[in-house]
Amino acid sequence: MAPDSFLKCKRCLRTLSIKSNAAIAAEMSRISAYLEIRPEPSCRTPGCANAGVGVYSRPEAYAAHGGRRGAQRFRCKACRKTFSVQLKATARQKAPHLNRTVFAEVVSKKPLRGIMEVTGLSASAVYDKLDFLYRQCRGFAGERERRAHRIERKRVQLCVDRQDYMINWRSKSARKNIQLTAICTVEVDSQYVLGHHLNFDPDINQTEVEDAAALNGDFAPGTRSYFRAQPQYWLNAEFARMAGISKTDIRPDFDGEEMTVDELIAAKSRWESILPDPERPDFPGRGNQLSPDGVMTHLDYTAYAHARLVRRFVSGARYATIYSDQDEVLRAAFISAFAPKILLEEAEMAYVQFQKQMTIDEKKDLARRSNKEIASLALASGDTEQAAIVKFMADEYAAAVSREPDWRKRWVPHPKSTTNEPRRRILYLTDTGNKTPERIGWTLAGATLAPVDNYFMRLRRKINYLERPIPTRSNASRLWSGYHAYDPKRVLQMLEIFRVYTNYIRTNDGKSTPAMKFGLAKGPVRFEDIIYWMPRFNSGQTAE
Repeated sequence: MAPDSFLKCKRCLRTLSIKSNAAIAAEMSRISAYLEIRPEPSCRTPGCANAGVGVYSRPEAYAAHGGRRGAQRFRCKACRKTFSVQLKATARQKAPHLNRTVFAEVVSKKPLRGIMEVTGLSASAVYDKLDFLYRQCRGFAGERERRAHRIERKRVQLCVDRQDYMINWRSKSARKNIQLTAICTVEVDSQYVLGHHLNFDPDINQTEVEDAAALNGDFAPGTRSYFRAQPQYWLNAEFARMAGISKTDIRPDFDGEEMTVDELIAAKSRWESILPDPERPDFPGRGNQLSPDGVMTHLDYTAYAHARLVRRFVSGARYATIYSDQDEVLRAAFISAFAPKILLEEAEMAYVQFQKQMTIDEKKDLARRSNKEIASLALASGDTEQAAIVKFMADEYAAAVSREPDWRKRWVPHPKSTTNEPRRRILYLTDTGNKTPERIGWTLAGATLAPVDNYFMRLRRKINYLERPIPTRSNASRLWSGYHAYDPKRVLQMLEIFRVYTNYIRTNDGKSTPAMKFGLAKGPVRFEDIIYWMPRFNSGQTAE
């Protein structure tokens, strides 16, 4: 990339890529559109005096004109035209009684063919119901999450990570996978999934993006990416160029390789150092292709928009702590979004890394030994085990600062190994020089990615579309699975359906859901509550 595509920090001498604020705002609008207040039904005749005048807030402007099949007809008293207002979410559906079955089966690892056998529906009918459930989940969640920022909290802890998904090729003549990535944030105390956003926009197509780029002169030599018409989207030529210089068929998955935690940290650092832009880890492999439907977004723009939406949801919290996987785009996105709070010492961020490939017996043995060591630390200090861990982390961090001038190399070992996170290493990212080692020690002591990792694990296990593909010698690293989707839109829908199910329906202890603990629900939600949800109108506004 051209030299003026980056900015250089005069303090740490690191570079960061320049972004388009307009493109970040557009991506933010895309992923947060479900939060917008739905307009009240009104006369649809252009130019009518009652256009935009709600049927419920101004009933005197309309006259009831019958109705059928879950809809009410109104006659506008100004232009005398009639129109229908839907009163039931399932209006005009042929088998509404099967909605619950499809909903329950799809979040319980039932493949499409299995749902067809259980319900007797055709494939197209099942897909229609998935479209319906996706709309209902977005509407239901949007009405609740629209008020999330009003909830005051003393502190919030966030876990952030990303996950890749493979989409099968449709044609034997082009046996290349579509490799998409979603960014997810889970709130630690409640386990509420604040967002799970895929770098894919199903509502426009590649031709529209290419035409806009051509009109804007984006194909001219030397054009800066941040000056493009829509820099958040991949262009065909750009994708082909990047894939052509890739050394791998698909993006590497370091977490699946046999290596120690220190080797894993080094491998990820090396990978980011050889990328043309470390903030664009969605670097395509030779075996990847763009989707024939919809358009793929650059992951950095999706990440920046995701971080800003998360900030909006937790803006009622006095203090925020962000724990992230070792990932440059996540670091940049969240530090950018929370920068004002970081400067005010009201937010901080740290990387968390741990050894991924160990047997369960090895993990349990390591956890037992670490518990004994922590007990010894507490006995020697005459304090609680938690305080002993904090002191250990503070001392380790102070030692790392004194011997290592590069903050990116100040990884600190965590003394407590768990079966979920053995041999943890923590890297503090927001040292402004105003915090004491003890204060930083408290942050490092609580560092974890377990909530988001557990959510990812359930997602892989419960949604067939999203299972991890297994490469074999016979497919020459090309990954195809009979359960995987052929349309990226289905992956996007599944992510949202499962997120809403996890937050509002699934109970962790048989009594409470993440939404209840987060403050967005008073009790567990039933499948029917989402299936039959309808927006409520009051004086022209959706009820909050």
